[in-house]
Amino acid sequence: MRRAVGFTLIELITVIVIVAVVAVIGTQFIVSAMESYQLTQNRARLAATGRQAIERISRQIRAAMPYSLRATNTDNCVQFMPLAAGGFYRQPVPTDTPVSSLSTSPYTIDFDTADYIAIGALSAGELYGTSPRSLAAVTATAPTSVSFASHTWQRNSESQRFYLVGRPQAFCLVAGELRFYQDLDPAGDNVSTGAPYSLLARNAVASATPAFVVSGNTAENNFRVTLNLGFAEGGEQVDFFQEVALRNVP
Repeated sequence: MRRAVGFTLIELITVIVIVAVVAVIGTQFIVSAMESYQLTQNRARLAATGRQAIERISRQIRAAMPYSLRATNTDNCVQFMPLAAGGFYRQPVPTDTPVSSLSTSPYTIDFDTADYIAIGALSAGELYGTSPRSLAAVTATAPTSVSFASHTWQRNSESQRFYLVGRPQAFCLVAGELRFYQDLDPAGDNVSTGAPYSLLARNAVASATPAFVVSGNTAENNFRVTLNLGFAEGGEQVDFFQEVALRNVP
């Protein structure tokens, strides 16, 4: 009599259990690998976004007039006036009577538009506000002269240096976005975040408090802007700490 060949019920159940365990382990490994890959991709994308944003902020701050740097909007914005040109005026300006023009050494406007002239500023408070003491609106420029709205200057520059600057600009951290504002009004105390802006990056956060720090604003020291910014998405966050130095030339 021939014996039947096959599997018992216990053997079948054992095989099914082993296959199920192997399938679960394999699935978990694949899922873990995919999640790890996704996190790596998110981190790489956030790092690239952050580097581009930090580089642009640093580059534009370095091209700003030193004393125009200030932190506003509860330190969520860094505001500045872009340099258009600079040079030396030939005769000291009177500090007791208004003047409306300067004779200067030859200069050229190479960068931004020359909307304002600044002389002898020692703080941002002398460049912003409704009646800035070290800033006047430019009315005309020539290779060896500058005309501006009649103004009584409070002091001369130590080296008889003048700056021509454009309308204020700002980088702001607003509602998870890093924004760039331009053509701002220097009379305002803060940046109007509802104004038109260019979006630099989404998912932006302050990696430390405050987001922007301006320091070293004296006649003897260079200016330093500290950027504490992070970029977060999908459970990953990349933080950046960057210091931007700006030489102060009164």
